[in-house]
Amino acid sequence: MSRWVITLLGAAALTIGLSYLAASGNKTDINEHADFVSGPHGEPVADAFYFVHQQITGDTTLTVRVASLTPEPDRRAVRMGSDQMTKLEDPSPFAQPAAGIMIKDGTRPGSSYASVMLTADQGVHMQWDFDADRKGSASSGARWLRLVRSGNTITGYESADGAAWQKIGTATPKNLPSTVEVGFYVSSPAAVYASRGGGSSSVGGRPTSARAAFDNVQRGSGGTWHGESIGDADRLSEKGGVRGGGQVTEADGTYTVVGTGKVGPQPPDDDMVETALIGVIAGLMALIAIGVLYATSEYRRGMIRTTFAATPRRGRVLAAKAIVLGTTSFLVGLVGAVGSFVLAIPILRKQGFTSPAFPRPSLTDESVLRALLLTAAFMAGVAVVGLAIGVLLRHSAAAITITIVLVLGPLIVGMILPGTSPKWLMYTTLAGGMATQRAKPPTITLAEPWAMIGPWAGIGVVAAWVAVTLGLAWWQLRKRDA
Repeated sequence: MSRWVITLLGAAALTIGLSYLAASGNKTDINEHADFVSGPHGEPVADAFYFVHQQITGDTTLTVRVASLTPEPDRRAVRMGSDQMTKLEDPSPFAQPAAGIMIKDGTRPGSSYASVMLTADQGVHMQWDFDADRKGSASSGARWLRLVRSGNTITGYESADGAAWQKIGTATPKNLPSTVEVGFYVSSPAAVYASRGGGSSSVGGRPTSARAAFDNVQRGSGGTWHGESIGDADRLSEKGGVRGGGQVTEADGTYTVVGTGKVGPQPPDDDMVETALIGVIAGLMALIAIGVLYATSEYRRGMIRTTFAATPRRGRVLAAKAIVLGTTSFLVGLVGAVGSFVLAIPILRKQGFTSPAFPRPSLTDESVLRALLLTAAFMAGVAVVGLAIGVLLRHSAAAITITIVLVLGPLIVGMILPGTSPKWLMYTTLAGGMATQRAKPPTITLAEPWAMIGPWAGIGVVAAWVAVTLGLAWWQLRKRDA
């Protein structure tokens, strides 16, 4: 019994030890070469658009009609050397070309704001402080928009005719002083392209622009409108028709605005939690060996006949073994994952993984808890698969080798394969379980193939492998002599 306990403790120690060593050698300078600014809550955000605005103090109401919104088409292919790059389609309402109205704490990029806008493909939205979004109507045509400030509260409205108004939502931005900038704006996020394969990945972007017409501009008191490019708005070439991030022209009370840039969250795709859990792969190898030997050791010593004599229902024996192994492996995996997180995060912070690019994760964060629990479940599931393969083969070395290959083989192949082709490999093999370590959404911009699928999909793949291999093991136990 002591040998099994020592081996299980060794699996947790391997997980924690490798995670600590990997964190010590992992360094980033992303905050020194950032494509983002710090938002009101210290988070990484993009804040670039063309703003036609004026200053106002106290309560106010701004009403405009967005007569039209026309995004610039993006038809050209992008290549990185000899590799064709894949355009990333971001369904987020923050990643859409938009024309709307805004109340903002000055013109400093990253400052608090509230806005109501008409997007190119997702209708009307109200947004504030780069992460809050409230959906309005699905209208894609001309739309009246209104923002009303009363104290610290901003209320957004929309209308089809300027007479009957529907409330979209109410916001209380974090930092909105008495004197603010109000106006109308246009944004158009850059088209982002990615290329991956051969163990590396590349990401590039190309600026886009959108053109919008605003009329029926109404504000409580008169004032002069000033057009200004906010933030490091991407410059478009002469061919694109816009320079310096945008422009505005006015004729008979209609303002035509061309803008570029994005207003919304801009976190890096690299996942600090995933980086802290890299040692899981070492602990997993130890658990695979334990799972296989838990099955084959009885065959090697002939004790399996005694077990089946005492408990003739072989399926019950297999189920008991799977439950004991799965529970034990889950607890060991959880200890290893939590230990890795606790030790590796402070090291990563010293290595440049700091705010605003990487806000400090906490054990109480929902995404962190999910990653830790699913990672432990992944480790337990692979151990049970090792048990089932051990029952099928009854040969320790062969079963351990095959189970390890089932995990590492697809990872290696997936790192080499280009583009999104490894995605289906992750959806069908045990390697997909590595996705459980991520606290961020799936992405194709990273070299690691498991980042392409979500954590629940990853654990679902592992659960399917557990069910299939245990089913085959149960079938063979019934058909084959001990």
